[in-house]
Amino acid sequence: ILLPFPWWWGASAMAVVVRRRAPGLLRRLVASAAGCVVARAASIWEVGRPQGHVETREDLPSARVFFEEYVRAGDGVGKPVLFKGAARRMPAFELWNDDYLREAHGQVILDQVETEKKETRTALPKEDMTLAQFLDAYNSSSLYSVAKTPAGLADEVFLLPFMNCGGFHHKLAETVTWVSSGSTKSVIHKDGQQNVHCMFAGKKEWVLWSPRTPIAKRKNGWVVADEEGESNPAFKNAYGSFAGKIDVDNVEVERFPAWAEFKWWSMTLEAGDCAFVPRSWFHFVESPPVRSVSVHIWFFEPKEFDQASCDKFDEHSVDPSGYLVRISDCSWGYEQGGAGPNARGTKCKIRRPASGEL
Repeated sequence: ILLPFPWWWGASAMAVVVRRRAPGLLRRLVASAAGCVVARAASIWEVGRPQGHVETREDLPSARVFFEEYVRAGDGVGKPVLFKGAARRMPAFELWNDDYLREAHGQVILDQVETEKKETRTALPKEDMTLAQFLDAYNSSSLYSVAKTPAGLADEVFLLPFMNCGGFHHKLAETVTWVSSGSTKSVIHKDGQQNVHCMFAGKKEWVLWSPRTPIAKRKNGWVVADEEGESNPAFKNAYGSFAGKIDVDNVEVERFPAWAEFKWWSMTLEAGDCAFVPRSWFHFVESPPVRSVSVHIWFFEPKEFDQASCDKFDEHSVDPSGYLVRISDCSWGYEQGGAGPNARGTKCKIRRPASGEL
């Protein structure tokens, strides 16, 4: 085997290059040939069949294009996409340093703060911590905000313009603000809602698998926590459904061989970017050891595209491609089949670029 290393490199230097450049099983074979110890532990980045980065756009699509080419793509499976720079026009991108957040919003309540950076879904979160208390502690602890976006902060984040019309306002589920000092790792899971995720500080690296990938099977390490906890003490206090038996730092391919064949896509979300992750796409997310701040918007798509709501912009001579709707301008809490106050639908106030409502 011809190796891409100078002969004078040590085994540790070779291993670094191998780890970064050679995918999957090839990476471990090259490492072995280079005289390194064959690593039995394979991270989630080292298994399966990488398909490259998701589509990246430098512009934002229209509402109809977003609906047809991303939300409903692939016979309804959806298509992930990265929107470079889409969050830069929101006030949060310029404002949300720790000093500003403490001074302007320090007394708002974070309703959920995780206590572990590597998610296991077994540790109970903290509740009702003020933002100031969180900011005082998070840089020297494992605290990780996963709170519903509080009042005040919600004034400084906007829906992306392709959600201004088309029917996207009618089924808004939840918006969550994520804040950590970095080095976080999620479990492998999927969400039941469509997701627009915007990054205001730091970076997040994603692995994405199509909903057609048979991840949600017991033989592939998937657990339903309530059921698993009845016989497995490790999941006694766990919640949700996720790939609970897959350690993202040490995937046991011998025990779960299907993971060696799963196709996956990568996505790098940097400060100022937004991404669309279709519902039911399995994903894993990790962040490097730097401050990380982002907001996601969960929603359900309309059954049909609502062209009439877009035509209203023409009637009022307003450009629908602007940042017109703050998340505080909307009601939230839609649940499909739910019985809550917004079960029949949510709504948003659409503001003209200067002032007033549409």
